[in-house]
Amino acid sequence: MKKIGIAFGSGGARGITHLLMIEALEELGLKPSAISGSSIGAVVGAFYAAGFTSKEMRKILDQLLNPKSNSVFDFPLKSDFIKLFSMFDPQFIKSGFIKGDKFQQFMKSHLKTSTFEELEVPLKISTTDYWKKEEVVFEKGNLPLAIRASYSIPGLFTPIKIKNKILVDGGAVNPLPFDLIKRQCDITIAIDITSFHTMNAQEMPSTFDIVFTTYQIMQNSIIQEKLKFVKPDIYIKPKISDVRVFDFAKADSIFEQAKPAKKELKRQLEKLLLHK
Repeated sequence: MKKIGIAFGSGGARGITHLLMIEALEELGLKPSAISGSSIGAVVGAFYAAGFTSKEMRKILDQLLNPKSNSVFDFPLKSDFIKLFSMFDPQFIKSGFIKGDKFQQFMKSHLKTSTFEELEVPLKISTTDYWKKEEVVFEKGNLPLAIRASYSIPGLFTPIKIKNKILVDGGAVNPLPFDLIKRQCDITIAIDITSFHTMNAQEMPSTFDIVFTTYQIMQNSIIQEKLKFVKPDIYIKPKISDVRVFDFAKADSIFEQAKPAKKELKRQLEKLLLHK
């Protein structure tokens, strides 16, 4: 059996797409031999590496989106900015608006895995060393802390200090870390969920959108430049429109828009497994 590796890219709420890509592998009866992830991709990658199925991950997502009682994850609020702050824990200090402790605790209570060594599948998580301006990859040790560092978007989340390194979002240097696992696998899959396009191209964006969409534009440029020099065996970029970084409440729309990408992933995998 060919060794398959899958890389889950960064892209905020569009990371919900990753669950459909996992479904594709499950429907083909395939399991990866290696996983990598950056930002939201690190979150999904950790659950997948820990042995969670796409169905189980959907249930956890549903708990986030539809809390049964008052919760820090209470989404049905009026503005996107308030939704964001209700999901996490704001603090107005110089290092970032959000500490991220509440989401980390929620994730730890569901993941129930504290180290990389406990995972069923080897996992590599991309983070960024703020001061050295270079990638730092985690594959052993404290798993929740590495995940938190990987999704710590600069200026929004408080950076994480690990072994005297100040770490921020892995998407700043490697938003699609398929290169981290390529040598370990016969078939490498890369799921690119950077921003696609919007239906309201003439609309003046809000300050919040300008900041984070610009960050996504830079991530897209990093990926496109990397693809000129190293390519995965399968590159999938789902066409997800009109979904902003924290539009997690649009899960149903994201799943629907990602269905063609899931079908395409299965098609390419079947073709490669048959001929490679």
